[in-house]
Amino acid sequence: MGRPKALVAVQGARMLDRVLANVRAAGIPDVVVVLGHGAKEIRSAVDLGNATVLENPHFADGMSSSLRLGVRAVAATARHVMIVLGDQPFVQPSTLAHLARHAAEGSGTIYLPTYKGVWGNPVVFDTRLAPELDRVRGDVGCRGMFPDHTAEIREVPVDDPGILVDVDSDEERQQIEDALARGTPLAELLDRISEPRWSLHAAPADHPVPKHLGRRPDIPALAQDLRGRGETFALATVVRVVRPTSGRPGYQAIIREDGTHVGWVGGACTEDLLVAEARAAMAAGSPRLLRVSPDPGPELPEEGVVHRAMTCQSGGTVEIFIEPNRPKPTLLIAGDSPVATSLATLAPVLGFRVVLVAPGAESSELPDVDELVRDLEQLPRHLSPTTYAVVASMGKYDESALGPIVRGPVAFAGLVASRKRAESVFATLREDGATDAEIARVRNPVGLDIAASTPEEIALSVLAEVTRARRTEPTASPAEAAATPPVPSEAVDPVCGMTVERSTPLTAGRAGATYYFCSEACRRKFLRAPATYLAAGSA
Repeated sequence: MGRPKALVAVQGARMLDRVLANVRAAGIPDVVVVLGHGAKEIRSAVDLGNATVLENPHFADGMSSSLRLGVRAVAATARHVMIVLGDQPFVQPSTLAHLARHAAEGSGTIYLPTYKGVWGNPVVFDTRLAPELDRVRGDVGCRGMFPDHTAEIREVPVDDPGILVDVDSDEERQQIEDALARGTPLAELLDRISEPRWSLHAAPADHPVPKHLGRRPDIPALAQDLRGRGETFALATVVRVVRPTSGRPGYQAIIREDGTHVGWVGGACTEDLLVAEARAAMAAGSPRLLRVSPDPGPELPEEGVVHRAMTCQSGGTVEIFIEPNRPKPTLLIAGDSPVATSLATLAPVLGFRVVLVAPGAESSELPDVDELVRDLEQLPRHLSPTTYAVVASMGKYDESALGPIVRGPVAFAGLVASRKRAESVFATLREDGATDAEIARVRNPVGLDIAASTPEEIALSVLAEVTRARRTEPTASPAEAAATPPVPSEAVDPVCGMTVERSTPLTAGRAGATYYFCSEACRRKFLRAPATYLAAGSA
């Protein structure tokens, strides 16, 4: 902004003065202010009160360096730390106090305020996580450690759009000042400013994603948030165009599993094809290059390239790289045996997120574990259709661990035990109400036969079977597999063969059937000679 942002005036007060006033009004007693560029000027101009002021000599390394410096100052004496951003002057004091109360009374380690379902700032987290900030680098905040602790996040809903609004430019600051001068209520203004964010992140069923937004969506930021949430999505980037086309190299869009999408890569014809190919890429878990062109394409298929016909009258060619992003599968290991620790060591190499359920274990002795769960009662919280669960407690708590696993929506369940021991475990599970179908899901002896002898070799054989299941078997839960297939939301344009949403207003009826079209041009062709297209069987 051409000057230290902390000194920029908003509503007649310096931004940092406003932020500090909100913190004090919330009743937060111990405040640390980390300064970087312009520290001397800020010290002389801002009322820092009784705050502890630190200067970060390495501020040019990015936000993470300031974050580490500030957290280290309180980690030894505080149970929780709240990270308040200096460019968010509109967060209400009541929101800060509400977050602090939730952290003091809650069971999580990370607390995030949400407005209309969207994560905002400030973030509160347990100071036991402070050492993990050492691996966060660059201009990244504490959310850099979120992917490793998703199960420990607690969302705190607040009626405060200020948690989504920061002031990053003079243009944004002036828009705020002008709107307030016209008499726009502050709450209404902040809700309007934050709308692009909560519209993007909202659940499609509750808040349909708008096709056009007043502000350009921040695609990289949205992608980072979706990764942090562990949500599957595809990132599409235009890499090449041949005009005429409305797409340009560098244009990006995000497509979610249900087909809702934000961003812009080209016209309506490209959009429908992109959604179809992105969903296919997410299902397959592999990237692809989508080429949309009026040319018929090469006679021989090109590896990794999907060619689709451009049916819009404008013509042109656009090439879009589609990269699916799926959360890491979880390997849940129950036990602290040598086999269990060997599994925890090998699994990250194969791309698994490791959750170890082991009462009495110490995290300092398990550097490869992403999450350590010491309470067996918390085990069900970590079960999902992408969880591969292996019980290797060697008799200590096989039944207690395996019980919730066989009833849970896991992709794989295995028991490291002899057949005789396994029969005893299964008998106990039946006494506790488990069905034969649930018990039949448990692999025992688990592991491919490689004549394994040592704990490390046994772990290798178990991971070999888990990998085979991961690559060859569906991961849907039994409930999902038995669900009635939904009514198709898509149809095929009888003129060009393009897949289109049934919600399109471009339709035509013939002989009691409804036909759907990608464009007005295709609809007109159909209306002029419907028999031509129906006879061809393209309907």
